Order: sequence, then C-alpha cells, then structure tokens
Amino acid sequence: MNDNNDKTSYFSDLRLGFSFLNRQKMIFYLVITMFFVNIGANGVNVLFPFLAKNVSDDAKYLGYIYSSMSMGSLLTGLIFSVKSIHRVELKIIYLSFLLQATGIAALCFTRNFLIILIFVFVIGLITGFIGVLIPTFVQRSVPIHLLGRVNSIMMAISMLSTPVAQFIFGVSVDYFNIKYLFFIAGALGIVTSLSSLLINERKGTPRETVM
Repeated sequence: MNDNNDKTSYFSDLRLGFSFLNRQKMIFYLVITMFFVNIGANGVNVLFPFLAKNVSDDAKYLGYIYSSMSMGSLLTGLIFSVKSIHRVELKIIYLSFLLQATGIAALCFTRNFLIILIFVFVIGLITGFIGVLIPTFVQRSVPIHLLGRVNSIMMAISMLSTPVAQFIFGVSVDYFNIKYLFFIAGALGIVTSLSSLLINERKGTPRETVM
C-alpha cells in the first residue's frame, strides 16, 4: 500500500526498482557483477563431485569438500555474530569477489587433496563474507521505501545465475578436462570483478542514502 492507500501493482513496483538501478549505475554494475561471478561460483558445485572422483571413488571425499566449504562459511558467520559491519565500500565487495574467483581458479593447479580442502575452505570463508557485505552495502545505499523492490530484483538476477551455471558446466564437464573448467569458472569471476573494480575506481562509489 502506498501513502494514498491505493494498491500498487507488481509491475509498477518492478519498474520503480529498475528505474532506481538505472539511475544508480554503480549499484547496477554490482548486480551485473553478481550475476557473472555467481555463474562461476555456482558452477563449482557442479564440478565438485567430479573433483572428488579424481581423488577417489569413495563418496566420503565429496563430503569432505562440502564440509570444508561449510566450515569456512560457518567461521564467517561466527565472526560476524560478534563483530558487526556498519559501512561497506564497493571496492571491498569487488576485491572479495576477486579473491573468491582466484581461489576457484587455483583449484585447477593442484591434485593434493589437503590443499584442495584448504582452497575450498577459503572459498567458503570469502563466500560467507560476501553474503554479509552486499546486503550491508545495499541497505545503506538504497532509500528505505525502495529497499524491498531493489533487493528483490538483485536477488532474482543473482539466483538466475544458478540454472545458467548448472547448464553451462553440466554440459561442459562431458567434453572438457575438469581442471580447465575450474580455471574457466575462476577466470570468469576474475575478469568480471576486475572490470567492475576498475569502473568503480574511475567513476567513484554512490553516495549513501540517509534513512
């Protein structure tokens, strides 16, 4: 309901959210960056079973990989449960994307399972970190009456990357060596986050919105 107690339609709210993103180019670039980086990050979940099989046919090795990533994200959660963040710069988000993508690409250079678990742990740690940084940045950069609309659009576009990643890497794994696919997944995130970082440095970050 708006101030006039008139019902607002779904499509008018959607247009309003897109209109805001169109005016705030830096946030729009963040949404695009999230989409492409997440293609690589979500593609990794398709590749993990094949990575585990390269080490051993024992299914527990796949469990070790997922547990290692979960432990990284859990550690991030524990850190933020006692230490809150009140101000986030886009540069920090893009650097986090860059570190996450570099960790993914690095998986193609090792066959040592212990090192793989360390890389996966770090990827989970940074992924959890990103999951806190982005909502914090958006909450301080978007007017409160548009926050729901903009968040919905950002989440929808971000989630769209999941089926795209599953299709791309699910098909590719039948034709390409697994280590090359990890490199491609990481390289996609590296190129995208570096490009967004350079654009952000040239144009500057958006001003915070007073709530």
